[in-house]
Amino acid sequence: MRKLLVLSCLLCSVFAVSARAECAYPDSERGVAPAWLCSLDDYQDAGFLAYGDKSRLPSISLQNRLAGKAAMIAVVSKLLLHAQLQLAGQLPSDVQLVMPDAKDWSRVAKFKGVQILEKAASPQRHLYVLAGVKPELQADLVTVARKEILDANKKRLVALLGQAEWEKLLAAD
Repeated sequence: MRKLLVLSCLLCSVFAVSARAECAYPDSERGVAPAWLCSLDDYQDAGFLAYGDKSRLPSISLQNRLAGKAAMIAVVSKLLLHAQLQLAGQLPSDVQLVMPDAKDWSRVAKFKGVQILEKAASPQRHLYVLAGVKPELQADLVTVARKEILDANKKRLVALLGQAEWEKLLAAD
């Protein structure tokens, strides 16, 4: 029985190590990528996680900025989608919301709590940047996303729902 227990512990540790070893960089078979690159689940309790990447550039600073920008745009896209789903539950089923452009950098700048959480460079010098939102800021940023969607759809929603229903939607923040 004792040998069976030792054997099962050994097998579990082998599977745990092999599961970790499966995380490789998308652009390289060498090196082990950080776990967040393979799975965005529960990274330090942050939410709306996404990563951006940029291939090798002559300027490391430019590569950092472009990869970070891509990651932040992806996080804002997730926030807008989340807010859209919340709003859809409060609207009649036939109402289609127009999504604001998450790639608009002036819009991304309104989401003050989106943070760069970590960076990793592959053996090929491809840069990956993880961005997300800390738990204490998530509700505020969903409210910002909701406001952005409502602003983009104001004329249509007032025409469809009427001024009174529009004001109820605004007050629901």
